[in-house]
Amino acid sequence: MTRVPNYVVAYEATPQGRDALELGTAMARLTRAELRICLVLQRAGGVPAKIYATSSDFEALLAKQAEQWLADALALVPTDVTATTHLLWADSTSEGLIQAVADLESDRLVVGAARGGILNRFTIGSVANALLHASPVPVALAPRGYKAGVQLTRITCALGTRTGWEALLDSLAAFTEGLTIDLRFVTLVEVDAAHEKHSAVADSAAHLDTVLTYHQRHARGGGVITTEVGTGTGVEAAVEALDWRPDEIAFVGSSRLAAPNRIFLGVTAHRMLHALPVPLVVVPATPARS
Repeated sequence: MTRVPNYVVAYEATPQGRDALELGTAMARLTRAELRICLVLQRAGGVPAKIYATSSDFEALLAKQAEQWLADALALVPTDVTATTHLLWADSTSEGLIQAVADLESDRLVVGAARGGILNRFTIGSVANALLHASPVPVALAPRGYKAGVQLTRITCALGTRTGWEALLDSLAAFTEGLTIDLRFVTLVEVDAAHEKHSAVADSAAHLDTVLTYHQRHARGGGVITTEVGTGTGVEAAVEALDWRPDEIAFVGSSRLAAPNRIFLGVTAHRMLHALPVPLVVVPATPARS
């Protein structure tokens, strides 16, 4: 029996939680995955006795409200996407979500950006920050106010020339196996002078040819595949120099500082968030296939 993938959605009854649910829905619809909508509550360690007789009384009330929030979230999921809700208790939200990934055998974790992002896009809150430095599965981050279209049509995979780019392509190949979706492989080049730009672009273009060969050898999917070099005086400018569809997502790999099979958001990916107008999926550092 073929295993059906599932994605944990980090939900809370806020615009941030709804952004995550929108992105989770878009990704699940694309890959025919199921959603596990998870709301994590922290146990009340110091509830004043004059308010509630015991902390368990407070937790019971909180749980009842949380179940209603989850029911409201489930009502937002389109009928063509299968979803379940899960109320969890943990010492911290990030800890509870990582445990949920393990218990539910989930393939991805979806979170929303905090409010007040640069250009109303991304601000990494405390929960997302913890997940982007510890998750054992890819983390998808939804920009502020994200609204999913009917269908995602393209994935942009941003990668450099340093060792480890193969692992990112392996994750992308697993995500897109059997799907028909356009793919774009890009490198971002910071340049200051014309002669420097020509040399850097030529080197990056040559590397993208290697990337394309690797992907064609290992991937099993359909769609138009393109390559592009984004240039600018900084990473942010290079991102803005590229065209972005409203119905696409971006993939990046983890920093070389990441522990094996764990995420660690690198400096370049962090800077990309300052200008990126689409959701970003950060992939853990895993050994590439032989």
